[in-house]
Amino acid sequence: MSYHIYRKSLLFVGVAFTLCFSLLLQSACKKDEIDSNPSLKLAFSTDTIIFDTVFSTVGSVTQRLMVYNNTNSRLKISSIQLAGGTSSSYSINVDGTTGPAISDIELASGDSLFIFVRLTINPSNTNLPFIVEDSLHFLTNGNSQYIKLVAWGQDAWFHKPTYFPNNFPAYSVIKSDTIWSAMKPHVIYGWLVIDSAASLTIEPGAKIYFHNKGLMMVYREGALFVNGTVDEPVLFRNDRLDPYYKDLTDQWQGLWFSDGFKPSYLNNVILENGNLAIQADAPYISNEIPLILNNITIRNMATGGIAGNGSVITGSNISIANTGGYTLSLNGGFYQFNYLSSGNVWSSSVRENPSVIVKNYYQGQENNVIVDPSSVSIYNSVIWGNLQNELFIDQANEGSFTYSFDHCLIKTDINTSGNPSFTAVTTDKDPKFIDVQKYNLRPDTLSPLIGTGFYSEPYNDLDGNARRNPPSIGAFESTWPVK
Repeated sequence: MSYHIYRKSLLFVGVAFTLCFSLLLQSACKKDEIDSNPSLKLAFSTDTIIFDTVFSTVGSVTQRLMVYNNTNSRLKISSIQLAGGTSSSYSINVDGTTGPAISDIELASGDSLFIFVRLTINPSNTNLPFIVEDSLHFLTNGNSQYIKLVAWGQDAWFHKPTYFPNNFPAYSVIKSDTIWSAMKPHVIYGWLVIDSAASLTIEPGAKIYFHNKGLMMVYREGALFVNGTVDEPVLFRNDRLDPYYKDLTDQWQGLWFSDGFKPSYLNNVILENGNLAIQADAPYISNEIPLILNNITIRNMATGGIAGNGSVITGSNISIANTGGYTLSLNGGFYQFNYLSSGNVWSSSVRENPSVIVKNYYQGQENNVIVDPSSVSIYNSVIWGNLQNELFIDQANEGSFTYSFDHCLIKTDINTSGNPSFTAVTTDKDPKFIDVQKYNLRPDTLSPLIGTGFYSEPYNDLDGNARRNPPSIGAFESTWPVK
């Protein structure tokens, strides 16, 4: 190749490179420039943000909205604002900036933007749920785009601490006989204490919500009466209803009947998502049964279902599912349960304790061991779970102790054959619950629970269905046709 041809080739390559570089530079510069073309629009992760039920004056969980620039140009969002303005129940945060309106946000091609939306509802003086609506308005190149904001809100009665001792959780006190209506939900912050010589009566259909680690305590010589019905049960649960927290355990502490409580009862009650649903200590001495539990559903508890420490409890139609420890822990005292369904397949952590624990002693407040004369009777009941042994019985050397299991299905490695404490007990069969993972402990069509109990009160099951004769073992009567 001659020198002149080589120079021309280099010159051509140089011109071509310069032209390409110039075009690329122009293209890059063009992408860096704000494009005001009105045909360009934003894209969003959703067109509607929905909040579950939020109580008035209580901030909700924060919801997230993603905003995308899927165009090939840089865009300027002239404004992002709540249609309701300063009167809106919602608030927004865009890149650390809060307010009802935020302006002049640039978004590069292919980039995205986080917007966080939060809601606080003011009391509306209404007893019924209400809808709180608004929208986010985006203005880009003259284009208006909207994201709907929808929430179910509800006014409630709030019970907040009025005492703040150094050596005790913050608490509020019920000092005289009180009735809680079901007209609106009750939301408890901290501990709520039913004081001595006072009682709390809860009407059918009431909903009791506990804020983080809240607890209801029946103090010495106090009493609690819960009057739920099959159609209108009383609900005790956590106050976070958004999806992540809705079924999370250990969000509230439970109901605690402390030492010296007066005769109380719970009828048709649901307790869920707490730590220990019901704890009863040594009761006030009287001629009445101290604690009566009828038609109780307990599910999703971090520690346990029902614990008695030197107490006296009778229970019927009890369903307890998914606890991190025991479903029943009966430690010294007198207990009688009929038609119990205990199904425990806890999988959130390693569960070491059997579902049902029966002892004639308990640990006192000063870590001393207290031995009580004890008697435990469990009839027409199923005790089952994912451990090899779901029943533990232990007796201190001193003190009287009797226990009996009659017409029960129990998953245990205890040799029940010929043992007078076990009558008509099956130990080697799966109860075939409909869906134990979803806390449904009703018997399936082929369940060995069907027709293997003995007929006794109560003659209706936890669902209100009449029991057959012979009845199904457990809290639920079979509704399948008799074969």
